[in-house]
Amino acid sequence: MKFIILIPFVILAISANGQIKSSYTSLKFDKLVMYDYEGGKGPDLYIVDEKGQLAKSIKKQVVLISKSIKELNSKLEDKRSYGATTASCFDPHVGLVYYFKEKVVAHISICLDCNRLRSSLDIPAQKQGKVGQGNEAYYISDGLSKSFRKFINMLLKMAKFSHQIKPGSHFDE
Repeated sequence: MKFIILIPFVILAISANGQIKSSYTSLKFDKLVMYDYEGGKGPDLYIVDEKGQLAKSIKKQVVLISKSIKELNSKLEDKRSYGATTASCFDPHVGLVYYFKEKVVAHISICLDCNRLRSSLDIPAQKQGKVGQGNEAYYISDGLSKSFRKFINMLLKMAKFSHQIKPGSHFDE
């Protein structure tokens, strides 16, 4: 009788440019914190810098509840959450930080003024409207959809954050 021994492996898909493709719905974390901060300048551009430190300009933080987390993670990976145009400012004021045992495992910085988010994990659903090839490739429709913006804004209103969608925003008309 032959026995086959299976060794468990963790498989990570790697895109053509070497980025690790991961999934927010399968990410191992035990807490998700939403931050209101004054990004857009120097080391505070992203909610977490290249050294893994939180932005120093944080004004408020809220730990998200399980229901909100599940809906957010689902929307992050849904192609219908993207596809809109963007502006070029990228001055984020909303940060989402995923923690596992008090260590940062992923983070997202969001600028509602220009309709962009930047994630530490690759989000394939965000990559729409590809133009060019190889290192010259970029995506022209990676902005947040109206429904995704509405969901993010609902979280911001519930938390009473300072940077909510402004009435008459170009992206919400």
